[in-house]
Amino acid sequence: MDDKNGIVADFQAITGIDNAAEALMHLSNFNWDLLAAVQHVTPQHTQHLPSEGRRIRLGAPSVMIADDFSGMTASTSNETHRLITIEIEQNGHIIATLKVNDASTIDDLKTLVYAESKIPCCLQNFNGWPNNQLPSNKDTLSKLNLPDRFKLNLVSGEDLNQELNGRANLRMFTLNITMEATTSSEYQVYKLSFSSDQTVAQVKVVVANLTKLPISNQQWLGWPHFVTPATTLEESHINYPVHDFKLKPSNSILKHTRRRYNTRLNSVVDMETSDSPMPSSSTSSSSTSSSSSEEDPFEDSAESLSGIDDDDVEAMFMDTEAPTRIRPLIAEDTEDELAGVIQFIDEFQNRYGDMRPQFFLGTLDQAIKIACFKPAKDKRLLAVYLHHDRSVLSNLFCTQLLCFESVVQYLNTNFLVWVWDMTHPSNRNRILQSASLSLGTMAEITLGAIDSNRLPALVLFTRNRSNTEILSVINGDCNISELLSSLINAQEMFAIQQQVEIKEEGERNMREMIKVEQDEAYQQSLAIDRVKEETKILQEMEEKAIRSQIESQERQFAAEKEAIRQRIVASLPDEPEPGDQVVKIRFRLPLGKFLERRFLASDILQVLFDYLYISGFSQKEFKVISSWPRRDLTTLGVTQTMKELNLYPQETLTLEER
Repeated sequence: MDDKNGIVADFQAITGIDNAAEALMHLSNFNWDLLAAVQHVTPQHTQHLPSEGRRIRLGAPSVMIADDFSGMTASTSNETHRLITIEIEQNGHIIATLKVNDASTIDDLKTLVYAESKIPCCLQNFNGWPNNQLPSNKDTLSKLNLPDRFKLNLVSGEDLNQELNGRANLRMFTLNITMEATTSSEYQVYKLSFSSDQTVAQVKVVVANLTKLPISNQQWLGWPHFVTPATTLEESHINYPVHDFKLKPSNSILKHTRRRYNTRLNSVVDMETSDSPMPSSSTSSSSTSSSSSEEDPFEDSAESLSGIDDDDVEAMFMDTEAPTRIRPLIAEDTEDELAGVIQFIDEFQNRYGDMRPQFFLGTLDQAIKIACFKPAKDKRLLAVYLHHDRSVLSNLFCTQLLCFESVVQYLNTNFLVWVWDMTHPSNRNRILQSASLSLGTMAEITLGAIDSNRLPALVLFTRNRSNTEILSVINGDCNISELLSSLINAQEMFAIQQQVEIKEEGERNMREMIKVEQDEAYQQSLAIDRVKEETKILQEMEEKAIRSQIESQERQFAAEKEAIRQRIVASLPDEPEPGDQVVKIRFRLPLGKFLERRFLASDILQVLFDYLYISGFSQKEFKVISSWPRRDLTTLGVTQTMKELNLYPQETLTLEER
């Protein structure tokens, strides 16, 4: 265990990652291979191993901290932190003696205890805090005004489980899990209910026992990126009360198992979990991806869940419904476009209810003419909704976004909505052909390029003068706020364009009326022509004056800029010769070129900025980034010296455009 603690300290010292939980996560992902983990998170040319120097043992058992880790912590902060010695006692025995920086959080402390005791962070509860304090997991030790040394009592196990399981008012989540097989046209949906205190790992165990698919062979889509096996459903921030997932076997699953799945496809199974409580967890101390392809402590739980066999798992689920086949929104090889739209509308309402947008009953060409080929004041945006039943996003998008009341009202008020189902290749080809005939080749290419995994999608069309064009594409992997924001932005852009067209249309009508009046009164038309000509000349004169003013301002700005440059050149110290107190700075420019210059260690940061300015790289246009630790020098005080900024004796700085 001491070796692992040393590896954690080395990893933090090299990478500058202060969060111990994040450090443990990276090391665990690479099976405690320090070099591999460092290469994953750190540019290769900045890597070195502090553990090649001296280490200090802080007690037995204890956590080892490399000397240069303490130095790095001090150099990356303007505050002074102290080390606190904490003895962790469990059942009357000291299980660990930890020396931690008081900038660490309670989560960091739990992570270090986990490294020593293998007690999960979610099952750790500390008693005996000085001054009877009850800190939260995110509180830092410095906030608690702790003494330099004290003792904490660690409570874990069944006592804590009983406390957690005794919580009242648990919510019930319904998880719709779509199981994919080797053939993309076949799938099975499980509808499972879980209480809010059950964890991601427990969900995977139940699914593993139900489907006979081991956790190590489960590939999930739909978990938020930050969940861990110990994260509860309440903490995971998935949609309540219903959330959709996509699950498929990994490439390593046996072929005969795939064949077994294929015999159970195309059915929907509604199940309820047992009322018997299962252990829950508190907030996890680390944030990692929930992809089930990665290794975790629950990998073999499907086979080794203590006390539960296959029959018991089947008994945990109730209210099994008879398998039912999901009818397509548009039948395969539908020849008539109008008939396909009618079928889509009817089946969509059967699936998702009456709260839905008012879909246009007609062909795509008719929808374009009604929405786009009207007088400017009567035009509307055309929203083409493209559905795909084999996309894991479809059910979630329809139930929680497209049929959301605010979205429905906004679409009905501001858009004409036309729909089509691209699930079957024949129907997909039909909509592409129709788009090509009605909208042109670019529209066909754009619709065809939409990845089926990002369907469904809302494609917004508008007519700008004589061209019907795609305004934006809203893919199905968005949330409700992003969808509404995209629709509102599109409508605002359309409203601006519509006002311009209304104005232009009015001007055209006015010109036509003037033309009629010219036929009735020739003299009046001559007068009007003279007024127009005078107006045109006056406008040209005004435009010429404006251009002249702009050019004058540009020349003045260039002169001021050159004056500033000359002033900086005059005040810039000469480049020093190489020596003991001389800093060598190498600048990596945006186009791959380099600049080099020497500065005195006592020169302030402003001298460096002045040199960059006369070289054509001002602070207003470029950021100056130090590689290790990464920081933007343009945000720091310009009176700090090169030595204070740890640029001595040499450093490579990167210039990035703002």
